[in-house]
Parts: sequence; structure tokens; C-alpha cells
Amino acid sequence: MVRNIGSRLGLALAVVLASSGAASAQSRLDAASANTVFERARLLCEADEGRTWGVSLCGPILIADPATRRVVANVDGLETPLERTGAVFEGLLPDNVPIANTAVRWNGRAWTMLMAPLPDDETALSVLLMHEAWHRIQDQIGLAASNADQPQLATEAGRLSFRLELRALSAALTATDAQARRLAIRDALTFRAWRQAQFPEAQDAENIMERHEGLAEYTGRRLSRDDVMSQHLAEHLRRGDAVREYARTFADYSGPAYGVLLDGVAPDWRQTWDRHAGLPELLSQALALSVTFDDAAFELSAARYDGSTVRTEEAERAQAQAVRIAALRAKLVDGPVLATPASGANFSFDPNRVTPFPPEGSVYGLIRVAADWGVLEVERDGLLSADWSRLSVGYVDVAPTESGLKGEGWTLTLKPDWQLAPGRRDGDWTIIRRTISNP
Repeated sequence: MVRNIGSRLGLALAVVLASSGAASAQSRLDAASANTVFERARLLCEADEGRTWGVSLCGPILIADPATRRVVANVDGLETPLERTGAVFEGLLPDNVPIANTAVRWNGRAWTMLMAPLPDDETALSVLLMHEAWHRIQDQIGLAASNADQPQLATEAGRLSFRLELRALSAALTATDAQARRLAIRDALTFRAWRQAQFPEAQDAENIMERHEGLAEYTGRRLSRDDVMSQHLAEHLRRGDAVREYARTFADYSGPAYGVLLDGVAPDWRQTWDRHAGLPELLSQALALSVTFDDAAFELSAARYDGSTVRTEEAERAQAQAVRIAALRAKLVDGPVLATPASGANFSFDPNRVTPFPPEGSVYGLIRVAADWGVLEVERDGLLSADWSRLSVGYVDVAPTESGLKGEGWTLTLKPDWQLAPGRRDGDWTIIRRTISNP
């Protein structure tokens, strides 16, 4: 799973995300299979006819192979012509364009990019297609790409309340009568309000990501032409109950759930929404719900979702996580590091392996950064600063390569005009442009 962050936020805050289904065995990227995908996307967006968001989701699509950087597209490039093969166009992506499930600007166009291999399952593929197509048009509908850190969802209390919220949302999606659905929605809102009372900055941060990533997933599911969409979404939420890290993934669960529940009680919400209110607030208003979120209300609701078991699991996880965070701090803060400049760079990363690391930033288990100086590929533990100005890796057991350096869990490829230089502390390193001396 990878998404491309883009340049700071880029076109669509991309994360390499194998999205809504199991990865396909179809690893070969060929013109015929790509054209089948393009046709599926066309049928889905034409069936919508722009009704969901007021604009068509049809547009340029390219499928990229991360191993070879080869792409197959449904239209030609505007700046550099691609090679035509029947009904499709083929070419190679430059190193500075991350490969991800995302929206990206390249070769004169705004594209929906899909990363091969794609899901075999038709519904999962449909969800992915429309999810990423939404990212390409989100600027047009007043929902520009945005980002907000979620440190609260790495805490014991934050994870406890979010897991209970997911269980309540799943119950609401599968409820067979209006009263049961209303109770489950109230419970979900209770868990959420309790968490946001503990963490005052969480409400805005969570709303931001649900408007960004959550609505993309909502759109994917809504337009997937899945006859049992609510059931599949409830199953998706139940799988989310076991996720290791929520910082970059939570909105893919809660966002579509709130959107689908809103469809049931306020079908015109997308047309009347001012783009600032959070989806849970819209749902609460539509149902005229008044939510109490003190500890007593939290415990009463939690009892309906086996809250005692979740609490025990999260207490155990918190103990193990404290040990892990201490080890990461020793490696990425206290120990020697290579701190690479990241302002204006393009990133791709695995959203399931992002650990909030306040106040320094977040630790990414898998991340790739492409910048003016070259490419840093991290397979284990890179610390992206809170202001996204640098990506640091542990400078231990480092060896030179033909094109740069290789360290423990990372590989650096440097362009010729750049070199390593001592960093801010003894033992640290950074990257600077070479100085050219006059003869």
C-alpha cells in the first residue's frame, strides 16, 4: 500500500494505497489489461453523470509499474508524446514522479494514477478507480488536498475510542430498523466526542482528513455499483478494528461510513454542505441528536461493543508501543542521522506504517522521497519532520554505492551536483549542492 504525498500536498496528497481489496496476482502491465481497466473507469464515471459531486470523474488515467516505472495511459501526454499501442499510450515516468494510487500532475495533464498490480476483485477495482478519480477533481469541487497529523490516534485513549467508534458505525450500517441505527449512530458520536474532548485539536484534524481521504473512499464505494455496498463497507470497518496504525488510515474507514449514513437521512447533503462542517456534525444535525460524552456516557455506550476487551488490548499495546517509541527515539533523534532536505520534494509512503512521533514529526516505515538532490528510499524507519522540511534516517553501518550510499534500511541515490556534508551535530550528515571553484 503506498500513497504519494506529492510536493508538500501536491495535487492530491497521495499515499501508495492498494485501497479497497486484496492485491492482484496480475503483476504484468500490458496494453490489453490496461485498456480493460480504462473501460471500467469510463463506465463507472459515465453512470454517475456527475450527479455525486456536480462534475464528471472521467479523465486522464495512467497505470504505473513501480518495478520498471513503465506506464500505460488512456490518453497521450501533452508535453512529451507517448508511444501509441492500439487504444492506449505507453511511456516511462521520470524518477521525480512518485508511483502511487493518487492524482498527479505530469506531462501537461492532471492524471488519476494507479499502481500495478491492481485488484482482481471487480468491486475492489471499481472502488479504487473512483476513489482516485475523486482526488483528481477534488480541487474543482472546493475540497483541495489537505493534511493534518493525528497524534491522538496513536494514544491508548484515542485508539480505544476510535475502535469503538468503528464498531458502532459498522452496527449502524447493518442495522435492520431505524431505532437500532439511530442508537448505533449516537454511540459512534459519543465515542468521537469523548475522544475530541480529551484532545482539543483532534476535531479539526480529523474533519480535515475525512474531507480529504474519507470522501475519496466514500466516492469510490458509492460509485462502485456494488449491490451490497453497505454490507461490504461494514466488513471494511470490522477489518479496520485490527489496524496497527490509524494516523494515515483512519479516514478511509470513518469517512465513507459517515458519508453513506448521511445519504440515508439527508440525500441532498452534498449539494447543501458548505465544505467546512465535519461529516459527523452533519449527521448529528440531520438526526437532531444531542450527544452526551462524559465518562459515564462513554462507558454505557462502550458496554454494547465489548469495550472492556478493547480497553485491555489497547493497554497491552500501549506498553509495547512505549518500548518501540523509545527505540525509535534512540535511533532517529538521539543517535547519528542523515537528515535530507525535503522542502518541495515528492513523497510516496505506506499509510499503514506511519507512527506519530511528537513533537518531532512522524516515523514512516516505508517512504520514498524524490528531490533536487536525488532519491532516498527507506524500507525501515524514516523520520519526517513535523514541518516536512527534512527526512532523517539512522546513520549506522553505512556503505558507499556507485550512485550514493546504503544504510540500515535505506538507500540514497545522489545526483552529480550534490554531496554529503556534516550536519548540525557531530556524527550527523546532510546533503548540499557541490560548490564549483573558478580556475
